[in-house]
Amino acid sequence: MTRALLLVGSPRGKKSTSSSVGSYLLNILDERGLETDILWINRQLADDEKLFQMLDAVDRADIIILTAPLYDDCQPYIVTRTMEAIAAHRKNLGNKRFIPIINCGFQEPEHITSVAIAIYHKFTSTVGFKWAGSLAIGGGEMLQGASGKKLNELGKMAGKVKKALERIADALVADNSFPDESIRAVPDFFYKPFMKKVITWINNHSWKSRAKRNGGVVYARPYSQ
Repeated sequence: MTRALLLVGSPRGKKSTSSSVGSYLLNILDERGLETDILWINRQLADDEKLFQMLDAVDRADIIILTAPLYDDCQPYIVTRTMEAIAAHRKNLGNKRFIPIINCGFQEPEHITSVAIAIYHKFTSTVGFKWAGSLAIGGGEMLQGASGKKLNELGKMAGKVKKALERIADALVADNSFPDESIRAVPDFFYKPFMKKVITWINNHSWKSRAKRNGGVVYARPYSQ
């Protein structure tokens, strides 16, 4: 039986968009007869024994699915640490299929595809995985994973993401590759000029308020003189 392993690479753990997105895909694969398992990387890196358990799960899996956020156009540290551990554990992992599903808070998925996806490509070729495709999700915060929301609870808001995950499931079950794809979780309405101005104002107000609460001087110009 084909075994799919989901590695959740968000430091937030279960309450994260990465966990919500990955769990939705894993449920589909489970319903279609695949054997599935899920590990949260932040837990597995807690000690050597748990790390070895994760590496053993990778060895036994036929499909490796990584869901993770984007931090400064790159991977979170725990994901980088996991990739290094997998590479050091075994250089050639045969025909295991690997597919990263990455989300970022910014609306444009180009923040993901410009750098991070290339790094995952390099990792895949280095350890001997078979690239099975990728999904870059812009506006991942809209999916409310940090609040513990599941995709099924979001209605139309998660429609684009759920359809993309269903296409991935179709490809994996059929032993096919999934083409690298980028989507915006944010509804098209929010890209209208008026809404862009409103969202920009809201974001600026939020950041300024947070800075003041933490003792920051919002309009400081320390290098202006």
